[in-house]
Amino acid sequence: FDPFGSQEQAESNGNLLAHYQVPLVDGNQVFLEYKTGNYDSCKPPGSGQPYPCGPDAWNSQIWNETAFIWQGSSLVRSWNFPSDWKPEPNRGQHESKHGLHGWEPVFHAVIWNGFVYVPGASGSVYKLKESDGTPLAHHTPFGTDPNTFVSGPLTVDNGGNLYYNALALDSTDPWSAPVRGAYVVKLSPQGVVKTVRFSTLVQGAPDCGDPAIYGSQRAGINVAPAVSADGKTIYTMSKAHLNSAHSCLLAVNANLTPKWHQSLTTSTFAGFVTDMSSSTPSVTPDGSILYGANNNLKSGRGYLMKFSPSGQYLSFYDFGWDETPAIYRHGNTYSVILKDNHYGGGPYYITQLNTNLAIEWQFKSPTNHEWCVNAPAVDKNGTVYANSEDGNVYVIRQGGKLKAKIFLKRAIGAAYTPIAIGRDGKIYTENDGDMFALGK
Repeated sequence: FDPFGSQEQAESNGNLLAHYQVPLVDGNQVFLEYKTGNYDSCKPPGSGQPYPCGPDAWNSQIWNETAFIWQGSSLVRSWNFPSDWKPEPNRGQHESKHGLHGWEPVFHAVIWNGFVYVPGASGSVYKLKESDGTPLAHHTPFGTDPNTFVSGPLTVDNGGNLYYNALALDSTDPWSAPVRGAYVVKLSPQGVVKTVRFSTLVQGAPDCGDPAIYGSQRAGINVAPAVSADGKTIYTMSKAHLNSAHSCLLAVNANLTPKWHQSLTTSTFAGFVTDMSSSTPSVTPDGSILYGANNNLKSGRGYLMKFSPSGQYLSFYDFGWDETPAIYRHGNTYSVILKDNHYGGGPYYITQLNTNLAIEWQFKSPTNHEWCVNAPAVDKNGTVYANSEDGNVYVIRQGGKLKAKIFLKRAIGAAYTPIAIGRDGKIYTENDGDMFALGK
């Protein structure tokens, strides 16, 4: 699904720093991000010259949403929709130290009730017919401004209301000049669009960072809004544009009015929302909110932070970088499953925590490679599935015992890749720009 993987890796010392959509599964249909267009490599790769090239020219690619259908044992392409969506720029014309450092933002659709919603250009969204990809609507809340972006994955609630973050950047120096606008967007099933500015959601919140010093608040790149079980509260992550150390968890009412905000700075540490991450808030069965925060003082490990439904900071686990935990419900409780990488030599674990974020069990990488997954997958039996940078998908039983593993394509350092489970038990995962379907 990404023919430019080798060129992208050449620009970043052999690492694949593109964030990819998780395969979306609905019955015997699978929906996948698919890249076409061109990739303009630098000369030599990694030099950044002649500007724009490599990551600074990644908008020469085209992001498609492609539908596949199972026919017997074959996954057959059924339709394709080329979107005009483009990612936020890697850096601006006059910026060298600022920007995304080659980490390509994610293009991420969502499916609901026979429709596929796909990000578009200028902060827009396309509504497609799931069965054949026919475009049914194009919602354009920000007109045709080429420097406004759908920033992060789309999220849909049980009632079909769509939520996403949008970001309007300076055309020349997007990461050092003030943001032109930052929004949470709501699209109803009837096509009614509402927006609210982040500046409204954090108004009177100095603990989120003084905008005169650190820049105005906006969403972190790659953050998907989360929705409470009753659909009444939307959660997203906010950061000061010029300083990730000033970050907040925002709770927004479903009518897009502010509910509460909570700084990620505690009495003992500060959690950062960083643009190279794909961490997204998660709502647990008891209504608590989890977020994997970075901290530049911890060599990228950061913290998994837990907050109450009213916004009170509760506890943390000592890992959080680029982490969206899986939730395993069992009996009247639940467990939290995450990767747990000790960078710079290991060890590297898949770790299961209880509701208080205390360790229940750990599975150590047998090859001492990083776990290369944003969110592990867990099935109804508690079996855990996770990608490793050694090129394998590991299947781990409850208690931390290895059940099976399968090698995909190659060992590779990459942006943390997604994994999904279909209702029939098939596993969908990615390695080196290819998608793999595993199972029987």
